[in-house]
Amino acid sequence: MESMWNRALITGASSGIGRELARQLAAAGTDLVVVARDTERLESLAKELELVDVEVLTADLRSRTALDEVERRLGDGERPIDLLVNNAGFGAGGPFVENDIDIETDVVNVNVTAVLRLSHAAAKAMAPRGRGGILNISSMAGDLVAPNSAVYSATKAFVTSLSESLHQELAGSGVKVTAVLPGFTRTEFQERADVDVSDIPAWAWNDASLVAAQSLEALAAGRPRVVTGRLNKGWGVLSRSLPTAALRVAGRAAMKRQDSTSNS
Repeated sequence: MESMWNRALITGASSGIGRELARQLAAAGTDLVVVARDTERLESLAKELELVDVEVLTADLRSRTALDEVERRLGDGERPIDLLVNNAGFGAGGPFVENDIDIETDVVNVNVTAVLRLSHAAAKAMAPRGRGGILNISSMAGDLVAPNSAVYSATKAFVTSLSESLHQELAGSGVKVTAVLPGFTRTEFQERADVDVSDIPAWAWNDASLVAAQSLEALAAGRPRVVTGRLNKGWGVLSRSLPTAALRVAGRAAMKRQDSTSNS
């Protein structure tokens, strides 16, 4: 299928959902700007996707200097970007009071500040042209009360809220905005966040390819948000209908289960 996008910039493109989005967009003929910290992985991806033009942009989004460089690329009118994918993100598991506050601040810098600034740069460039797309990879965690993952959950709540608000604000401008809320997805995220997911059953997991495909479909359809995976969709509806008190009870139960597992 031919892509509706000429050139996409994807953050966190070196692995997981970002890498799969790059593959699917390239397969449809979209040229790419791939952004991540790992130059070697990005260059490997560029070689794999040789049928389209792939520009490698190494950037650590924790750094304001690197973030400025990505913003400038989004604003380049001579090589316009008509699709931004804010996929880069990470989390730190564990009790808030025991976690390194500098690491938690980096989580906010990547998951919130980078998404905010890049969305602004993209929308500012796209709206005058009358077309474009912004795909923000959030998480179902943003809809939940998540003890031992408090900062990550809060950042994803921000991403979802920002995206849905921009979807409304940019309606009629030709710029589509969609928030993607994956559940458990097989990527390197859990290992990097040092989160034990050994008790999560196999049937609860989604593949990155499914998440990528459903994300692009939702954006093309102009939907404000999409929860990927059939099982997750059911839980997503339930979590949005439950009162906050019930979510707190579920959060406390999850924390007790984590404590009993770690002490066994």
